[in-house]
Amino acid sequence: MRNLQNQAVVNTAANISDADQGHGHSAGDDHDHAPYIEDYFLATTSFVGQPSPSLVRVILKVEGGERLVGSGHPDEWVRLALKPDEATPVTLPVLMESGKWGRPDGSQHCPNRPYTIRRWNADTCEMTIDLVTHKGGVAAEWAMRAKVGDVVGVCNPEGRFWIPKGSAWLLMLTDITGLPAVGRVLEELPAGFKAIVHVEIACEEDRQQVETRADVLMSWHVCHGQRPDRAGYTELPRIAGTIDKLPDGPGYIYIAGEAKAASACRAHFRDVLGFDKNRIDAIGYWIEGQARV
Repeated sequence: MRNLQNQAVVNTAANISDADQGHGHSAGDDHDHAPYIEDYFLATTSFVGQPSPSLVRVILKVEGGERLVGSGHPDEWVRLALKPDEATPVTLPVLMESGKWGRPDGSQHCPNRPYTIRRWNADTCEMTIDLVTHKGGVAAEWAMRAKVGDVVGVCNPEGRFWIPKGSAWLLMLTDITGLPAVGRVLEELPAGFKAIVHVEIACEEDRQQVETRADVLMSWHVCHGQRPDRAGYTELPRIAGTIDKLPDGPGYIYIAGEAKAASACRAHFRDVLGFDKNRIDAIGYWIEGQARV
């Protein structure tokens, strides 16, 4: 598993004290959060950039963002709502007298897709989102033509990632759609925590440098996307199959990518390596051949 030339991690443990970590949880916390609070916000695009060939980064200034309630999970995502058509602005559901959210004014439903929050600045109410570019996706198509001033909708976030109490290590296995979660998780891990990370990307230029206080072994696999020598877009199950041993002690495995591929990866760790299924989260970020809704 060790492949030092793949490293793109800057360890900052020596420069940042534990008191300054700012991560939402530690490896020893229990998974205990208040129920999800539904709420919706308009957000104006204040920055558009391209950190790598396969990703577009947008920063959104969230109107009323002081009331946004974080999930406490570093892989948290929001649903990004877009204009129904060029002539129709983004509108939001409202809380009705019945206590339910709806559109009593008859406004048009806005197409939306889930995206990971790469970074949230509660002081400035600015949300950073990295979107994978590809043809045919509602949000991906918007990302490729996004401009400063574009107005979108977001909601209170939800998340899944949670390291069980007493864990000694973390294994993350994702394709490029999980890279924003990988980056945020590594930035928020406690100093010295052991993490092994495999990310499938489309090209060498998609590698990112991530600052972390954790003890991270990072491997990049350049095999995502269509290839002339194989069917499908991902080799995540093959990458999982190359992992034939896990670290000693209790750990946590987080898998994110195409739904069937993520399920196959979970089966490898559970059935082949005998790892506790209750310590595995496998999330289908997308389904090959289908638009995510």
